[in-house]
Amino acid sequence: MIALLFATPKEASIVSPLLPEKTTCESPRHLRLQRSELSGEEVLLLTCGVGKVAAAAGTMFLLQRQRPRALLVCGTAGALTTDARVGDLVLSTALLPGDVGVAHSGGFGNTGPGIYEEGRVAFSPSFASPPWLLWLAADAAREAGLPFHLGPVLTCDQVVLDPELRSHLGEAFRALAVEMEGAAAAQVAMHEEVPCMAVRAISDELGHDFVGMEKILRYRGQSRRNLWEKRFHLSVSDPEAISRAQELLRGRDLALANLGLFLAAFLPALCGG
Repeated sequence: MIALLFATPKEASIVSPLLPEKTTCESPRHLRLQRSELSGEEVLLLTCGVGKVAAAAGTMFLLQRQRPRALLVCGTAGALTTDARVGDLVLSTALLPGDVGVAHSGGFGNTGPGIYEEGRVAFSPSFASPPWLLWLAADAAREAGLPFHLGPVLTCDQVVLDPELRSHLGEAFRALAVEMEGAAAAQVAMHEEVPCMAVRAISDELGHDFVGMEKILRYRGQSRRNLWEKRFHLSVSDPEAISRAQELLRGRDLALANLGLFLAAFLPALCGG
């Protein structure tokens, strides 16, 4: 049995051509768990929601009920280096929790989460991906003819869309991409001794700047009229906002198309292994 974790239904939809016959399983309200089969092996597909809390809760729910031999965190990510272009894959050599640490007058010191083990608390600034899973993923990317990069992936509880901040994060953590779920899922998987890695496709490059994105997002309890009113005001006050949003959507679509091609090569190899 293997498991795939996605944050959003849009991201999870890329596996539909590969797993056409899926059964929806009972799960908490804000999670969606589906079951399918490929090459004789059971495949679990979990859609958990955006962010570290959603990813940790979803992974814990999954692993309390099932014991997959591998967990793959999939979806889009923002580039932290000029080498990573829209549509490129990033295969995580390690997942780094980028906003867990100690804050003081001198700034912020990253430590990673404090993990209780063997009667003591030890801090874990990274969660390494298993080499065998990484090698298999790299072979699948080559087979699919997709550009890919091997390196650390940073997990933050923020959508980072400022080029200067992203450049700083890339240099500080030596990471290739930033996303919002991977390290949290990996931390839970580590406790259960389930191999875990992330495969992310780049949706927006280092130079992409979308100040004001939060002003056009849908919020819980918000009326449709209020939402469109806010979007109209942003488009008037910042005429470039629409083009930046469209650029981000085009990048997302290309990233997900390439991620789908990757999974079409990767999943049969993983399930047949």
